[in-house]
Amino acid sequence: MLNDLPHELYRFALEPLEPMRLPAYKGSTFRGVFGHSLRRVACALRDERCPTCLVRATCTYQRLFETQVAPEQGPKPGVDRAPHPYVLVPPLGEEREAGPGRELACTLLLMGPARGTLPYLVYTFQEVGRRGLTRERRPLALRRVEALAEDGWRTVYAEGWESLTGTLVEAPAPVPPARLDGRVAVRLVTPFRLKRNGRLVDELSADDLLVALARRWGDLARYYGGGIDPEPGVRAILGLRGRVRFGRSELRWLDWTRYSNRQRSRMQLGGVVGRVEIEGDVAELVPWLAWAERFHLGKATSFGLGRVEIEREGGRG
Repeated sequence: MLNDLPHELYRFALEPLEPMRLPAYKGSTFRGVFGHSLRRVACALRDERCPTCLVRATCTYQRLFETQVAPEQGPKPGVDRAPHPYVLVPPLGEEREAGPGRELACTLLLMGPARGTLPYLVYTFQEVGRRGLTRERRPLALRRVEALAEDGWRTVYAEGWESLTGTLVEAPAPVPPARLDGRVAVRLVTPFRLKRNGRLVDELSADDLLVALARRWGDLARYYGGGIDPEPGVRAILGLRGRVRFGRSELRWLDWTRYSNRQRSRMQLGGVVGRVEIEGDVAELVPWLAWAERFHLGKATSFGLGRVEIEREGGRG
């Protein structure tokens, strides 16, 4: 079932050309310049507004950032936007200093209408480098692009190449850990945001995690699964209620604020982070957690939020 959600996974290696200072969490920094750069690369009519543009149906920027569906297919009555068909994961190290000789790697997962856009994305990350990061606009160079394939990470573009070695590389299905002893440890690496009864959850439970898994699978399978029925997966996930529970927990709330140029205001995007051990019938849960490692959970996944990692033998996932 998890193999039925086709996707691509690329890693973009950027090298700073000047010393720069970055925030501890770099999701907003990279997401903002990525969006501006993609629009500059993809937009044929830069003076035209997106809602009234006659070519928006074929626009790569629209496909990624303003993914539209018929109102009757939307997630809620009257809503005609589908979930973003991508997950942008910034460099996750908390180091603040970067400079020449040290690469910053962003990964980008593409689903549904975002698949097959790699040529645009190579130009986009080159534009990211030209625009630069931080308020000082420190420049970067795109050194290479790698795609996750059946045989591992494969270079599909390197600086100076005149063409790509592949414009669509299907990523293999996520692989869960092989050994389980009735429990599994999971880390919430970036803020996990989930609403319960209209309010953000700040004390996460096993049921909350299952609800987030079911929502994410249901939404992505519905819009980007190529016609597969999401309901069997949703039922399988929710059927684990009462059969898995949280054991030792080291979860906490982490506040994160970003400034939105689009909305001209500051946005609070805090969420739950930390480590939790899950006990019970984890053999049925772990394949879904392995899927969530790649596709993320909760809100604001396009910023890299909701990243989870299963602890495997020898270290983290």
